[in-house]
Amino acid sequence: MKKFTLIFGLILCAQFLVAQEKFKFGNVPQDLLEMTVYAQDSTASAFVVYENNDVYYNYNNANRDFEIVTDYTVRIKILTQDGVDYANGSILFYKGRTAAASESINGLNGATYNLENGKIVTDKLSKEYIFTEDVTDYVKRMKFALPAVKIGSVIEYKYTLKSPHYENPNDFQFQRSIPVKYSHFEITIPEYFTFNRETKGYEPINVSVKPTNLNFNMNGSQVNCSGEKISAEVFDLPALKDENFVWNYNDFMSSISFELQRISIAGRYYKDFSQTWNKIAERLSDSDNFGKELKNKGLFKEELPGIIASEGNDEDKLRAILDLVRSKVKWNDRSTLGINSVSKALKEGVGTSSEINAILFNALQNAGYTVSPVVMSLRSRGRIPMTYPSIENLNYFVVQVKAADKVYYMDATRSYCDLNVIPVDCLVDKALCINDKNFTWIDLSKTGNNAERSSLIVSFNEDGVLTGKKIESYVGECAFSFKQRYGNAKDEAEFVEKLETNNDIVISNYSIEEKKNPTFGFTESYEFTSNNNLLGDETIITLPPLLFETMKTNPFKSEERKLPIEFNYPEDDRMNINIAIPNGYVLDEAPVSARFIYGDNNEMEFSYMVQANETNVQIAYRLKLATCVIPATDYEGVRDFMSKVYAKCHEMLIFKKL
Repeated sequence: MKKFTLIFGLILCAQFLVAQEKFKFGNVPQDLLEMTVYAQDSTASAFVVYENNDVYYNYNNANRDFEIVTDYTVRIKILTQDGVDYANGSILFYKGRTAAASESINGLNGATYNLENGKIVTDKLSKEYIFTEDVTDYVKRMKFALPAVKIGSVIEYKYTLKSPHYENPNDFQFQRSIPVKYSHFEITIPEYFTFNRETKGYEPINVSVKPTNLNFNMNGSQVNCSGEKISAEVFDLPALKDENFVWNYNDFMSSISFELQRISIAGRYYKDFSQTWNKIAERLSDSDNFGKELKNKGLFKEELPGIIASEGNDEDKLRAILDLVRSKVKWNDRSTLGINSVSKALKEGVGTSSEINAILFNALQNAGYTVSPVVMSLRSRGRIPMTYPSIENLNYFVVQVKAADKVYYMDATRSYCDLNVIPVDCLVDKALCINDKNFTWIDLSKTGNNAERSSLIVSFNEDGVLTGKKIESYVGECAFSFKQRYGNAKDEAEFVEKLETNNDIVISNYSIEEKKNPTFGFTESYEFTSNNNLLGDETIITLPPLLFETMKTNPFKSEERKLPIEFNYPEDDRMNINIAIPNGYVLDEAPVSARFIYGDNNEMEFSYMVQANETNVQIAYRLKLATCVIPATDYEGVRDFMSKVYAKCHEMLIFKKL
C-alpha cells in the first residue's frame, strides 16, 4: 500500500511539473491556437488551460501588521461564440475607510492571442478597458475587457491582490461552468496563524501539506519562523453542467476555503478567533452595525398609536406597519447584513435591505410585538458552511414576528412582500434566528401557503376558433413570483404581448386585482382567442385538454443527475377546465383519470380527473409539491413521476364529426 501511495504521489508530482514547465505567461503554443474542440468535452464553449493562485503572507512595515498577498494567473481557450464572454473579467476588492484598511489590485496585465495567416497576433489589455464600480459602500469591483476576442482566441491575464485582512483568505473555486485542464492553489501560512480548512464539491481535489521555513522583515529586524505550505490542484476537471432546479451552482463546485481559528505570536500577541454560533449571535447582538440599530424606541411615535388602536386583527395591523415602512423608505437594490444607519435611511427615504428591515423591526417592536432578526446567506450567495461557524458567510436578514399563537416572517424591501411572503432568495433551509443573544436554526424554505388556482371556460365560436376566459389566482410565494415577472416587463402591454406570443393566443380585457384579506395574492383574468382555426372541414379534431397550460417540456429527461433537485418553494397548483364540445361533433376519446404519488411522505402528488357528458368535458388538474429539496440519489423516482405527469398532460381529447 505504501508503494502504491508513493507511485501515485510521484505521478501527481510529475503531472504538476509538466503543467508548470509548459506554462509561461505571454508564450502561447501554436497548437493551442489551432485547437477547435476540447477532446474531453466536445460541447465546451471554452476551457481553462492553466490557472494558478499563489497566496502568501507579508509584513507591511508601513502599517506595522501582516498582509495577505494573492498572485493570480489564468489562461483560457475560446472555442465557440458563447465562450467569448470569458474575455470580460472582474475582481472584487474591499475599500475601507482608510488606505491601511483597504485592499489594492496591482499589476493587472492581460492579452488576447489569435492565429492569423499562420502567425500569432497579440493584442494587449489596454487601460481604457479597465474601470471600477461600486458594489456596496465598501465593496468595489474592477472590471476589464480583453480586446480582439473571437472563436479560436486564447486569452490570459494576471494580477496581484494585497489585503490587510490577512485573517480572511478568499475562497478558491476550481470548478466552473467550463472544463478546467489544470488549476493550482497554494497558500503559505506562518506558524502564527491557525486555520480551519474545508474542501467541497463532487470532484476530487488533490491536497498536500508540507512544513516550510519563513523569514519576515519586521520594522528592520529579520524574524524567522516555521509555517506550512498547503497546495491543492486538479487535473481535467469537468464542467459543472447546467441542471434544472438548482439554487446556486457554487454550493456544489469543487473549492477550498479557510477560516481563521487563532493568532498566536509568542510573548507578543494571542487572539482566539474560533467561533460558535452562540458567539456569532452574541457578536451580532452587541454590534454597532446590527444589534444596536435594532433598539430605536422613538421610531414612528406619531403613526403607531393609530395603527395599534385601529379595528382589525393582528394580521391587519402587521400589514399596516409593513405598508407604513414601505411608504417611508425605498430599497436601493443592495442586499446587506450590516446596518449603517436607520435614522439616515429614514431621513433620505432610501436604504439597503438591512436598513429597511431594521426600520420594520423597530416599528414592530415599538408596536408591542415580539420580534427577532433571522440572519442568513441568500440562496444567490451560497449556503452557510456548517463545518465551522462563520459570520463572514451571513449577508441578509428578515424579521420574525410573533402575534398571539402565530409566527410570521416579514421583509419590507419589495412592494409585493407580505406576511410569510418574503423574497424567494431568502427561502433558505438554514437561517439563524437570534433572540436575546441566543439562536435557533430555522428552515425558511417552506414558509407560507403557496398556491395557484386556475379556471378556464372554453368553447368554439361560430368560425370554429377556440375562445375562452381564464381566471387565475396566485397566493403566497406564487403571488411574489407572478408580480416579479409582471414587474420585469416594461409595462402591462409588453407583459400581455409576451403571454400572447408564448401561448399563441390573442388576449383582451386583461386585468389584475390585488387581495390582502384573508391571504395576500393577485387574481389575473383575461379573455382569449386562439390564433388557429381547429374546426374547418376536419372530421377529427385533437385538442390538448390543458390547452396552453400544458407542460411544454419535461425538466427531468436526463438519465442521470449529479446535483440535488431544489425547487423554489412548496406549492399547490390546481386547474379546472371546462371545454364545450363543438357543435356537430361528439367526444370520441378522452384521457383516463389518474393519480400519481412520489415519496414515502407524499412529497409530490398529481391527480388528473376527467368527466364528460354530451355537451362538455371537465378536467380537474392538481400538482402538489410538499418539499423543496430532493437528494440526487432519489432522482430516478422523481424522473419516473414527472415522466408520468408529462405523458398524462399530453394525452389528447379527440372529437369526431357527426
